[in-house]
Amino acid sequence: MKATAPDHTLDKKGHICPPSAATHPSDRWESLFVYGFICKFTQLRMKVEGFHTPMDFEDALLSPEPNPIMTQILSRFVLNLRPGTRNLSSDVITSTVAALLQEYFKTSERSVFWDDALKTNVDPFQEIEGSFFAASWDTKLKILRQLVELQLCHSHEIKAIIDRAWGVVHNKHKKTETPSLPPPPGDPQSQERLQLIPLGQDKERKRYWIADDSPRVYMSTNPWKITATFQTVASTRDEYMAILEKVKEAAPPEGKTGKRSKLETAHLALLKALQDRVEVIDNEIARIQRVQRKIQQRNLLIASAELRETRTRRRTNRPDYAYMNNPESDHEEDEYAYQPQDEEDDEYEDQGEFDDLDDTKSRRGATATRRSTRTNGARAQDDWNEWRGERRSVRLGAPVDTQLDEPPPKRARTDDSAMSGNSGDAPPTNGNSGSGLKIKINGAAAIKPTETAVEAIAGKKKSKFWYYAVEPVAAASGRVVGPPPTSDSAPHSEGDKVDLDDAMSDGPSGNGARYPSTTPSASGSNADELYEKSIGGSLSPASSMDES
Repeated sequence: MKATAPDHTLDKKGHICPPSAATHPSDRWESLFVYGFICKFTQLRMKVEGFHTPMDFEDALLSPEPNPIMTQILSRFVLNLRPGTRNLSSDVITSTVAALLQEYFKTSERSVFWDDALKTNVDPFQEIEGSFFAASWDTKLKILRQLVELQLCHSHEIKAIIDRAWGVVHNKHKKTETPSLPPPPGDPQSQERLQLIPLGQDKERKRYWIADDSPRVYMSTNPWKITATFQTVASTRDEYMAILEKVKEAAPPEGKTGKRSKLETAHLALLKALQDRVEVIDNEIARIQRVQRKIQQRNLLIASAELRETRTRRRTNRPDYAYMNNPESDHEEDEYAYQPQDEEDDEYEDQGEFDDLDDTKSRRGATATRRSTRTNGARAQDDWNEWRGERRSVRLGAPVDTQLDEPPPKRARTDDSAMSGNSGDAPPTNGNSGSGLKIKINGAAAIKPTETAVEAIAGKKKSKFWYYAVEPVAAASGRVVGPPPTSDSAPHSEGDKVDLDDAMSDGPSGNGARYPSTTPSASGSNADELYEKSIGGSLSPASSMDES
């Protein structure tokens, strides 16, 4: 058999650029690529506070903590690819970006994170411990580059801007409205402004790149070779002027006759472009300084607002609260003069404290007298004269002469009073009319003709709802109607509340409680009928003697 040599042509790999040895994002071409996309297709530089130059972008990329600039950049990229995303705060932006990349990594499209051995895209977030901000700046820069490439290929909004700038019309066979013309060259979305091309090339074939009107200038060799280098040559105005002088010194002499080479012509064009940008750079630096000055002034106002008082105006005099009636004593250190008062009145006192704007003074009290009418004083005694004739509580400090013994009687709500049209209070029918009792002669609580209403006996609690009624002891020969007997040996009924001896010594006694009447007095015939009706149910000794 004839042996054949193995074919090594299948092991060849495609064009792979060597890894960069850059130690700062400014020396990586991905930084220019991402920042150029932000300037040309978004308005983040105008909306995000503190985001004006490529240096601000690089500082946000190097920050290990959640950065507002980087958060807004990621949010804008996510919204371009997935417009329906809602929550894009810094605490969830990591999971949102990871889920978005996983969605595109499932396809066969090769990304920056393509693995030739596994033949698939590798999730970069698997190697990140923590959030996106905790990753290395190299990993974060690669993720941003991948998001930019996905937007250029899949974002409908970005693709529409590019199609309009280049005059691309889709579905030409359909009869639609007249397509809009491409924007003029001066428009930010024109073809000339959207392209990322070098500013110029010197005679050594080195290309100079810019992304905005800042002094930042990048320099690279031929980008189509795998040995291409990329670095930053100017970040400030002084560095920019140094580069300008260097290019000017290397320029060919102006008095040279004959046709110039392409390299010399390109070098002279680069020199002119760099000189024309000096005025633009000065205007941009002045604009950034104005914006930063406004931001600093606002931060100072916010810081001072946290220290100053909550009131927007300073009062010229003290407010006149109930505890103070001497506003002129603003600069006096006084103490509250305590006044004794009833214990029951304490619960009605105002326990509020008033804090003065000056920390060295206290508003808890002053030497001025209280304005409360509940205090015990001469003024309070005079004020009670207005309440004379009305019932006032002792607990509120009312004098004795302003208190009434009994309130006006109310109409009785009984069946008898409702049926009787002339029922009401009647004056006493006996000699006790001067006692102030109002006796009811109709109804269930009416007094009997044989009974006499008397005052409450000594030592007993007086009431405004009932009174004592005494029935005289009947003689053996017949019924005696009149005042109670004065003999100590006279018998008495079992229903009497006290003994007759006690009643004669301390005061008249009764055998039942009667409610005061509010109906007018009845005629004599009605009283006789009531007397006859009450005989049958009477348990007095007179009725028992008649039955025997």
